[in-house]
Amino acid sequence: MDFIEAKTKVGIAYTLKELSGRILEEIPPSHPFVYIHGYDNIIPGLENALEGRKLGESFSVEIPYDMGYGPYRNELLIQVPKEELQEVGELWLGMELEMMQDNDIREFQLPDTADEFVDGLNLDDDDDADGIYVVKEIYKDTVLVDGNHPFAGKDLIFEVQVVSIDAPSFTELETGFPDRDDYSDEENGYDEFEDNQNRRWR
Repeated sequence: MDFIEAKTKVGIAYTLKELSGRILEEIPPSHPFVYIHGYDNIIPGLENALEGRKLGESFSVEIPYDMGYGPYRNELLIQVPKEELQEVGELWLGMELEMMQDNDIREFQLPDTADEFVDGLNLDDDDDADGIYVVKEIYKDTVLVDGNHPFAGKDLIFEVQVVSIDAPSFTELETGFPDRDDYSDEENGYDEFEDNQNRRWR
């Protein structure tokens, strides 16, 4: 396949930067990020910019925060009593927790799967605060957790290279995610599928 359109499986290499030029993330062509185009699994600004691009094409695109990871929402910065996190076990800075809230009952747990992690990201500007929270600070009696995406509120620059364009399998079209077997390199101890799915895309 020569160009990107809906229902194509796409592999990209990229460098992600702030407008200041500070590099936030680099993904090399040897281990590209792979996704199914047209399923809203990456930020809308980047998916729009990739539409119609050709195999091997390189480009740079500036994406404002409202087409990227959304605004920074202060209400997603929460102080949680440690007693609420007893069932989670050991805590550390950067740890990711899934929060579920039903009326006045709030519960934290570890995300079970990569799909659950991606689906749970707090990228929608609404009143629903369920989703993934990152441990930012640990105090004597409380823990500060942040439900914002790390790039929330940031205008970004993506420097992208289109590495591959393929026809997805039936299961990939059904799930919207690349098949696991195609992106694992167990011999080298590298699991590209898990690395792809744990990146904070949507």
